[in-house]
Amino acid sequence: MKNEQIYACAKCGAQFQKWSGRCTGCGAWGTIGEDALETEEAAPSRALSKKPGKTNAFSDLTKENGSAERVKTLHAPFDELLGGGLVPGSVTLFGGEPGIGKSTLLSQIALTLSQAGQSVLYVTGEESPSQVRLRLERLAPAIPPSLRFLDRNDAEVIAATILKEKPALVIADSVQTLRVESVSGEPGNISQIKAGASILIEAAKKSGVPLVLVGQVTKDGDLAGPRLLEHLVDTVLMLEGDRSHTFRMLRVLKHRFGNTEECSVFSMTERGLEIVSDPSSALLADRPVQASGTIVSCLLEGGHPLACELQALIAPAGYGTPLRRVSGFDSNRVSLLLAVLGRRAGVPCADMDVFFNVVGGIRVSEPGLDLAVALALASAKYDCAVPDSVMAWGEVGLAGELRPVSRPEARLKEAKRLGFKTVIVPKQKKQVTLDGLEIRACSTLREAIQAAGLKKS
Repeated sequence: MKNEQIYACAKCGAQFQKWSGRCTGCGAWGTIGEDALETEEAAPSRALSKKPGKTNAFSDLTKENGSAERVKTLHAPFDELLGGGLVPGSVTLFGGEPGIGKSTLLSQIALTLSQAGQSVLYVTGEESPSQVRLRLERLAPAIPPSLRFLDRNDAEVIAATILKEKPALVIADSVQTLRVESVSGEPGNISQIKAGASILIEAAKKSGVPLVLVGQVTKDGDLAGPRLLEHLVDTVLMLEGDRSHTFRMLRVLKHRFGNTEECSVFSMTERGLEIVSDPSSALLADRPVQASGTIVSCLLEGGHPLACELQALIAPAGYGTPLRRVSGFDSNRVSLLLAVLGRRAGVPCADMDVFFNVVGGIRVSEPGLDLAVALALASAKYDCAVPDSVMAWGEVGLAGELRPVSRPEARLKEAKRLGFKTVIVPKQKKQVTLDGLEIRACSTLREAIQAAGLKKS
């Protein structure tokens, strides 16, 4: 065994023989640093000397030894998101920006499970035990004795504790603080994260104890650490939102034991994160009346329709290059729609400052919002309001054509439930309708602008 000095990217884990300012694997700048790679000599000969393993047929596995009942955390929204609870021995990576509410939600889950008499182990690697206790006391009147903590960041010690005590749930906060003595480097570098996570994952699989690893995110919104970590775990959850807003969205990005398109909306309160039973109504609660540059659209989050308000503001550029500021949506997509508006719909905005926002601090990315985004921009440019009773959705192509979106029936039902009277949608061969709603089907973006009643003031 010997150590070979290499260079590795802190974002994607790509390895290089020489230092470079830019990673060719992920394109990130300034993320490559020194790392130590342990290599073994004569590895092929050792592999050939190993005894062959015993193979078995999948059909021989019984239900008892092939699967097990899920561990219910008794936190209903969290269990529902994961399809009924945590699978024994599964490893979940829970990511989110600092201060977004990761530790708060996991503390609520730990309290709920321990209050039912189940043993929960909380590994306090990032915070001191007294800090965690203060948060627990804020969330519950009493802390059950079955909720225990381990104030260590040594991955091997944590793994040994898991194998010995076998609690109902282990929460390690966070994976960036794990340390392995036999691996060089400070906690948080690629080698330490990979080695520490691998040791804990092996302990979870061997003991059958579900493990939740807390992970931080980079400034780009990606999970910090090597990309390999996302492949090692069974489930990846991401808590998103704006710390200055109330709402948080918990998304399932990967799930080996269920649907990967699930999403729940929470509200941050003094009692912690609480599920929002009707997120559409909550997001539209303070909507302005007959304001230019605003419109409501409907997207699908976790297979469920979710209405959201989009706002745009366009003003003459003061000097130099016009500003483009986007919050809650892909800025490149907004730039594309501005180009389509100018070239295909006769709404030029090239010399204007453009500001765009998704209300509520949530982030959305569905292409089905294209039409609503374009109408909000056109409304802001013309300073002409879209009627409050109008909702719109549809994908916009580079030729200015409108393309249908998935599950229009669910979106129409949500629009009717919220009290909207008119919906502007793309025209299709089998037009979906709903009693009580006026459907304005359009083939192009120019037609949709006319259908919304937008014109120069």
